[in-house]
Amino acid sequence: MNSISEVIVNTEQCKLIGRFLREKRKGYKYYMFDDPKENPDLSLGREIDANYYGAVIDIDHHFWRFSNGKLDIGDGTLVADYGLLNGQRLKGATFLWVKSKMMLDKDSNFFSAKNLANLSKEMFESWLSDDSGEIPIFDPDTRLMLTRQLGRKLLERYNGNFDEIYEKSGHRLLWNGFLGGFLTRCEEFEGYRDPIFFKKANLLAKVMERRGLWKFKDPENKNPPINYHIPNIAYKTGMIVLPPPLMAKIREKTPLNEDDEFKLRLATVEAYRIVASESGIDPYKIDDDAWNESRKYCQEPPLNCDGVNERRPCFWRDVCAAYNVKPELRQLTIPLVDTHRY
Repeated sequence: MNSISEVIVNTEQCKLIGRFLREKRKGYKYYMFDDPKENPDLSLGREIDANYYGAVIDIDHHFWRFSNGKLDIGDGTLVADYGLLNGQRLKGATFLWVKSKMMLDKDSNFFSAKNLANLSKEMFESWLSDDSGEIPIFDPDTRLMLTRQLGRKLLERYNGNFDEIYEKSGHRLLWNGFLGGFLTRCEEFEGYRDPIFFKKANLLAKVMERRGLWKFKDPENKNPPINYHIPNIAYKTGMIVLPPPLMAKIREKTPLNEDDEFKLRLATVEAYRIVASESGIDPYKIDDDAWNESRKYCQEPPLNCDGVNERRPCFWRDVCAAYNVKPELRQLTIPLVDTHRY
């Protein structure tokens, strides 16, 4: 086992999970981001597609709140964001993507940098409101600020085009002493700013690669987009072991401070690097398995490991410490951080 700032990376468990993935995902076809309800048609062209994904990912973060409206201390009730569209109840990120695609279908120039830079509050509300006329996702004012700033920076530095960032990066994630790569160039945008971890930039790189629009020359620099779902799977499966004070904070739904968050995410990166190396699977694809299962089966207790009322049990169940050997981990929720980084 390796210790990273008191959070322990269980190397043997990571290797076991890597072997599990190598066997279970042999020949598996991962999601191609081609559902037309959420994704643009490739016929629109790479520039429009890149700006659409770049703008939506810019505000793709933090789809939860506490029922008492306070984020500094929890009241024990964690509320996930849901919105109604055409009478259908959609969870936070799904709502964002479906509603965004509806706006793109209505106006293919909606996600142009010029429009985003000058987006009125009325048009922003039209973009993100649900059937009730309200915006159902957390902190819309911050999301509007991030959207306008993204548009301005794109116009100032990249001719209004997210695809130009990819070209100027030399098709590399990290390059020229970290300064010139795609991940670090995205740090220029407030919504993407996440040094070391680059959550949203990794997510954008993942989506654009999966759609066949970009291809990065340095896949060794890929990491899963580390949000709250990825470490949730890491500590429940036993890839990482939390110190008791941090475990107590997560169990009690106490939002983490910057130091706790950094320790947790750093250990999570190392754990998934070992899993990726052992499995031979692209870290961006491993992210699919972790994000989907955490969100669907074990975001908050009571966990649904056996998949009651679902088509199948949780994918991780057979190698999950929480399910098999450490039932105390079943009391943990996702790690809570008040941030727009993820």
